[in-house]
Amino acid sequence: MPSDHSAVNGVVIEERVASYAGVRTRELSVPGNGIPVVLLHGYADSADTWRGVLARLGAAGRRAVAVDLPGFGVAEDRRSGPLTPQFDAFADALIAAHGPVVLVGNSLGAATSVRAAARHHDGRVAAVVALDEPLLARHRMARVVRWSAYTRLFAVIAMLPIPAAAVRWAVRRAVAAFVYGPGVAPDPQFLASAVRSVPDMAGVAARGRDAVRYARENPDGHGDLSIDCPVLVVHGAKDRIIPVAASRELHALLPGSELVVLPQAGHCPQLDYPVETAELVRGLLARVEGTARAG
Repeated sequence: MPSDHSAVNGVVIEERVASYAGVRTRELSVPGNGIPVVLLHGYADSADTWRGVLARLGAAGRRAVAVDLPGFGVAEDRRSGPLTPQFDAFADALIAAHGPVVLVGNSLGAATSVRAAARHHDGRVAAVVALDEPLLARHRMARVVRWSAYTRLFAVIAMLPIPAAAVRWAVRRAVAAFVYGPGVAPDPQFLASAVRSVPDMAGVAARGRDAVRYARENPDGHGDLSIDCPVLVVHGAKDRIIPVAASRELHALLPGSELVVLPQAGHCPQLDYPVETAELVRGLLARVEGTARAG
């Protein structure tokens, strides 16, 4: 398939077209050794969010892959019907193609990774790193998104006569304020990508509607979890979207899991602190591979 290359901190990141579960998408990767790391981004984000982490893993000689999830980045749009099974099938196809893998996910990607690990007890998921997992949030915003009349609300939002230029300005400001931790300078390319993905009020409504749909499809969070691989739960203490309590609950549900709270990180630790995020992944990889060698 066609491929391209870019460099971050001197590390070449390959970009190519790939297909998983029948969904044509974009894949970013760095070559290396050991168990491959598969990186899954959050809602309304893209594989580009992982470029800093990919560069650090590549520099350390670790093989890693990041993809655009269905409906995000330049991936093909999602099909009609429930969203959760589509993300699950996509994750299963990634695992089948690259497994055994270490799954690393942020927000939606974290929820997708946790769900995948709960389905796979065959060693194909060697470990999970869940960054700012959203499904266990119980704060006011989480309660509001389960409002029964949400489709009518977003239909009205889509029709609001707000100029596209004003929408783009608001999206840029919102992403800078809510995604990043305090004092972290937003990446201009990341902001530009966010603006392109939500160019007008119809885009705002579509993103909001599907976020609520996903939350409503999972009203009980993860239910009774059973995961037999190592799990590292990570959360930014300054996350303005999902409270740390959600990750604390996930940690409590998974005996033997580890919890790390990054004091100054926001909703996307991979953007705020790519070096620290990559080091957490590398540390888990070392423990998993060390256990495998000892066994």
